[in-house]
Amino acid sequence: MGINISHGSDQWGQERLSYTSHANLGKQLAHVLNSKDWREIKGLFSGRLPDDLLISPERAGRIAIVFARAAGHPKMPADWSETVRRWSVAGSRASAAGEPWSWS
Repeated sequence: MGINISHGSDQWGQERLSYTSHANLGKQLAHVLNSKDWREIKGLFSGRLPDDLLISPERAGRIAIVFARAAGHPKMPADWSETVRRWSVAGSRASAAGEPWSWS
């Protein structure tokens, strides 16, 4: 069990992360992002998400930008950076396609 994000890079078009890893990633993101960027995404890391969260294409694009900033931050560990980079790409794909970005 964990988080599945649409528009991802695996063979099913998803990105996956366990609930524990998701919570730990949220802590790391809070550490490297400025307060404005953190406010944009903190709801995605504030506890258990709804069973099917649909993020508008416009918001997916904004979140993708925040994730890209976090992935490139010098204090972001390499393993987390790669995960966040893939999530940024997924959000960009959803936004470019004009499709909701699904988190479940």
